[in-house]
Amino acid sequence: MKTKITLFAAMMLFAFSQAQYLKVEGKTLKTANGTPLILKGMNYPILDDGDVDFNVASTYQTKINEFVKTGANAIRIPWNTNGVHWRDVNAPGTLQSYIDNGKLAAFIDYCTSKGLYTILEIHDLTCTNDWATFNTKIMDFWKQTAIKNIINARQDRVIINFANEFGSDTAWGGSTTDFTNNYAAAVASLRTEGYKVPLMIDAPDCGMASSTLVNNSAATIYNADNLKNVIFSAHTYWVGYANNNAAIDAKMLEMKNSPYYFFLGEIANIQDANACGDTDINHIYKRVLTKACEYGIGWLAWSYYKDCAAQRQVTTTGMFANLTTYGNDIVNNSVYGLKSTTCYSALAVGNQMLDMKGVRIVPNPVKDNFKIESDKKVVSVQAFDFGGKLLKLKTTDNHEFKIQASTSVVNLKIKLEDGSEVTKKLIIEK
Repeated sequence: MKTKITLFAAMMLFAFSQAQYLKVEGKTLKTANGTPLILKGMNYPILDDGDVDFNVASTYQTKINEFVKTGANAIRIPWNTNGVHWRDVNAPGTLQSYIDNGKLAAFIDYCTSKGLYTILEIHDLTCTNDWATFNTKIMDFWKQTAIKNIINARQDRVIINFANEFGSDTAWGGSTTDFTNNYAAAVASLRTEGYKVPLMIDAPDCGMASSTLVNNSAATIYNADNLKNVIFSAHTYWVGYANNNAAIDAKMLEMKNSPYYFFLGEIANIQDANACGDTDINHIYKRVLTKACEYGIGWLAWSYYKDCAAQRQVTTTGMFANLTTYGNDIVNNSVYGLKSTTCYSALAVGNQMLDMKGVRIVPNPVKDNFKIESDKKVVSVQAFDFGGKLLKLKTTDNHEFKIQASTSVVNLKIKLEDGSEVTKKLIIEK
C-alpha cells in the first residue's frame, strides 16, 4: 500500500510539474500538454471594426465565426493603451473598461472556444523608437493587475507580443544595443511579474530587420528569460531588405538555422513605402510562405479585415464569403494556404494533428454530413468539444457522419486498424 501511495504521489507531482502554458522548447512551440504546435492565422485589428462592440458579444462572435472558416488556428489582436485609439478619443476609458469589466477576457474565451490561440499586442508605438514611453506606458500596461489576471488565467492559449514593430537598430538611426538591452530587461521584468506565457519580440525597423534579431539580439534576450519562453517575430515587408528570391531565401534560411524560435508575425501582399498600400510585394509574401511551409515556420497574414488598403484585406466585409484575391490565396493556396494539408505534415497545427497516415476529412468545413478518407481502415471515431466533452456522432447509410454540436470547431479522434490514433479539427459551418 505504501508503494502504491508513493507511486501515485510521484505521478501527481510529475503531472503538476508539466508546463500548464504554451511553451517554446528549442525550435518548437508546444501546447500545455506538450503537443507540437505551428501557428497559422491572421491579424485582425478588430478594434478598428466599427461593427464590433465588445459590450455586445454577438457582434464579435459573428466576425470570429467567419474568421475560423479560413482554417486559421491563431489570431493576433492589436490593442492600445489608454487614450490612443479612436474608441478612447470618442469615449475616454473605453478600452480600459473592456479590460476591467471582463469583456476582453470574454472575447479571448470565445476565440479559444473556436480553436484559436490569441496573440495580444500593443500598437501604440508602431515604427517608433521611444524607449522612455515603452519602459513606462507600455510596460505598465502589461504589469497592471487586470491584464495579468486575464492572461494568467488563460496561459495555455495566449501569447504576449510586447509592442508592434517597435524599436530601431543602428542601421535605422537607433541603437542595436539599446534594442537588445531594453527588450532583455522587459522580458526579465514580466517574468518577475509572474507571467509564464511566451513573450514575442518584433524585429527592429518596423519588424523587418530579422537579421538583427538573428545575429545581434536574440541570444541576449533569450538568456534574460529564466523560462526560455521567447518568440522572435519578423514582419516581411522586405522590399528594401529582400526583394528577390535569393535574398528572401537567405533571410528565411537564416531564421531556420537560428537556434531560437522564429515566427512571421505579419506577411502581406502590399507594403506602405511612402503611402498606404503603394508598393506591390506579392512576389515576396508568396516566396516567404513557400519557404515557411518548407521550414515549418508559423505565420500570420495582415489583415483579415480593416486595413487602410482594401486589397491587403483577406475579406472585404469581415465575412468569409467575400474573400479578396489576396484572401483567396491566403486561405486556399494548395501549397501554403491556411486550409492546405500539405505543409507541416508531421506537426500539430492548433488542435489538428496533420499526420503522415493519409487521413482526410471531406468536406472540411462541413455544413451537413462529412466522411473520413483514410489509407488504412478506420476502426472508431469520437468527437469532442474543446472542453473535452464527448459529442454525439451519427452514421448515415452512405457511411458518412453527422454531428450534433453547439460549437463551430470540434476535435475528431480517429483510431486506425494498426492501433494508431489521429486527431483532426473539424470546422462546422452554421
